[in-house]
Amino acid sequence: MATVRKKRKAANPADATASRSPLVRVKTLFVSRLRVVIALLVVGLMGWGMTKVWQQVAPSIIHRPPYLLSAERITATPPPEWIAADVCSEVVHNTGLNGRLSTLDDSFMSVVEDAFVLHPWIASVVKIRKLYPDGVHVEVTYRKPVAVVEMSSPQGMLLVPVDQQAVHLPSKDVPELYKRYLPRIQNVVERPPVGQRWDDLRVTGAADLAMRLSDVWEQLSLVDILPSTRPEILDEHRYYVYDLMTRGGTRVVWGAAPAQAPPGEDDFTAKLERLRSCVADIGPLDSVHSPEVVDVRNQLSVTPRTVRKEVEPRTVKKESPATEETPVVK
Repeated sequence: MATVRKKRKAANPADATASRSPLVRVKTLFVSRLRVVIALLVVGLMGWGMTKVWQQVAPSIIHRPPYLLSAERITATPPPEWIAADVCSEVVHNTGLNGRLSTLDDSFMSVVEDAFVLHPWIASVVKIRKLYPDGVHVEVTYRKPVAVVEMSSPQGMLLVPVDQQAVHLPSKDVPELYKRYLPRIQNVVERPPVGQRWDDLRVTGAADLAMRLSDVWEQLSLVDILPSTRPEILDEHRYYVYDLMTRGGTRVVWGAAPAQAPPGEDDFTAKLERLRSCVADIGPLDSVHSPEVVDVRNQLSVTPRTVRKEVEPRTVKKESPATEETPVVK
């Protein structure tokens, strides 16, 4: 019986491991780690070798026709209703993407993104998705016109669309009827190139004001935004003030734009609430019976018309689309 017990005890793996000397355990651990190091080294050498091979053959592969980006394989988010142009085709044409860029090129994504963000209608590139072997789809955010700058020309008046950041948008791409329903910014002479932001606080403030009033613009019978020709100065604050004109000829004294208001002047919400209250009390501001002046800056002040004048309401006439330099005749 004693002999059997000794044999069973010797056959127990756990006891056998425990009986090993520290030198044996160290040797086993060293061998295991050495195998891991060798495996990693082999993988690294294989990767390095494949990289070297790819560097040798890549120039002859990435520019083969199956991998070159063609115009018909470039798609983008469809333009909204206020853009009549084919923005994606214009991007391809203006940047020469057709047949020039390979989908295997390391700079593929950045080149495509740069090509789209340079277009004046593109506010941002949201996502770029490759379509193998030779296609791409670009998700973009488009700019939206919130107002037009009414500018004089030798032939008449031009309506130049701007977005909420006061970026000069391509006028020829916006349907003429759409532009005629937008707020009109007056008293502006200079304009930047298409796609660039207006470097004029009067225009940036007016565009911001137009965007904030967009939901109630028609409801309040508003037509024009008139920036002051010179800035107001209060202590260290330099800002422009704005009047709004209604279809009935009422002048709404608004004051500073929301982002330019000096200390002590009420905010946008308070001013809008006063204007709404005025319309609720005396009716729409779209006729000669409307007051002459409504001041909403820090309290509601209404000045009635003392002399009845035949003021012809501003109307919107449906006309054929105009080009970039087509004048608007009042």
